[in-house]
Amino acid sequence: MKYSISTVQENWLQIECEFQPKNLGSIKIGLPIWRPGRYQVQNFAKNLPEIKSYQGDKQVSIDKIESSVWELNCTEIAPIKLKYTYFAIQRDAGGSVANEEMLYINFVNCLICPQGFENQACELSIKFPRDWQSATSLTLKKDIFVARTYRELVDSPFLAAAQIFSYSWKEAGAQFFIQGIGPSTVFTGQLIDAYKKIVAFQCAWMGELPIKKYHFLHWICLEPFYHGVEHTQSTMMVMGPEDRACYDDLIGLASHEFFHVWNIATIRPKPLLPYRYGEITYFETAWIVEGVTTYLGDWFLKASGVINDEEYLNLLLGNLKLHFDRDRHAVQSLTESSMDLWLDGYGSSTPGKRVSIYFKGAIVALGLDLLIQQKFGGAKSIREVMQQMNAHFGNLKKGYETIDFFRIAEEVYEAPLTEFWNVWVLGSEDLLDPLASILRNLGIDLSEDPTLGLQLKKIS
Repeated sequence: MKYSISTVQENWLQIECEFQPKNLGSIKIGLPIWRPGRYQVQNFAKNLPEIKSYQGDKQVSIDKIESSVWELNCTEIAPIKLKYTYFAIQRDAGGSVANEEMLYINFVNCLICPQGFENQACELSIKFPRDWQSATSLTLKKDIFVARTYRELVDSPFLAAAQIFSYSWKEAGAQFFIQGIGPSTVFTGQLIDAYKKIVAFQCAWMGELPIKKYHFLHWICLEPFYHGVEHTQSTMMVMGPEDRACYDDLIGLASHEFFHVWNIATIRPKPLLPYRYGEITYFETAWIVEGVTTYLGDWFLKASGVINDEEYLNLLLGNLKLHFDRDRHAVQSLTESSMDLWLDGYGSSTPGKRVSIYFKGAIVALGLDLLIQQKFGGAKSIREVMQQMNAHFGNLKKGYETIDFFRIAEEVYEAPLTEFWNVWVLGSEDLLDPLASILRNLGIDLSEDPTLGLQLKKIS
């Protein structure tokens, strides 16, 4: 498949898609309704006013048959060209923006695909000012970006602007890049050093890196913002405003998103293997995807020496408050709230209903990690769980289910964890006392002060 993108006017992308039909008859053309990293329907087709279809010089009728699906009738085996415009003004890490200052595209938003062509090789040409620079994990060959499949293409965001900061280094046999738009004061030696420590530690901790390159992409914008999205070979992080100190937020976000290289990009829940962009895909293991990553993302900062013990305890307390102050009495379990992401989205929901897969999920990961460490005197931890998950399910060998994660954790623990799963994951009980008991054994006091709220400190 061949795609071309240009910007004929501000906020609009002009897009063409050309492909060779395999058979005569009806061909359905789809645009994703959701994107990886955000498990809710977003209906990108609302930004696409119309599509026109051609074979040679002849226009072919194309009809919309669903909210994000079009159909045409192919009467000859000859290349089909589709032309359309896309309204690009979604200013976050999962959207697309086209204006005189920058071109930022998440291709999953805007590139249509004939159904059944998801594994087809793709070529992409993008027109932008000659004096601009670009950043993406896509491979560039003679002014054409190439991807092995449509799936790879839409998992590779693109950034172009007059000036893009860029720094590169090698680690674990892979090439890493820090690239971004924004003030040079953001991309400091301190930030670069932190990213390098985070990457080195995570690669050593997992023992295997499934990629050969990775791009930390940034957009430091004018508006107050904090958002990141994971991809197999990159992450896009949007942070703002420009005049605030971004360092602390960026290192935490970068650590979280980089661990997704393993925990979703290559170790994937069974219902998401492969991604089916045109349909809602329910799965009850979102708490593993995001909760384990939230816990470890912060812990990696301490373990890699980027922050100290006191700073880590403050981060941990912040996450604990986000659960206990908001959701401790919610009626749903983690698995139920994972399923209901598609129903409730990521904003507020019915009071007392949902827990956060990020913050309660992180508490479960913390509890599991500490239980394993206590039993084996630190000789084992959640590290062995994630390494075994990678050994069994990494590199998209096969998808996992809840029972698989439970089984591997119990193999590492060398005993059943039935009560832990029933209370912490499958139940909706208040976890403050169970967590406080585990932490106390490590010399950390978790308590609730009537005036100050939740408190976390080392026991002297």
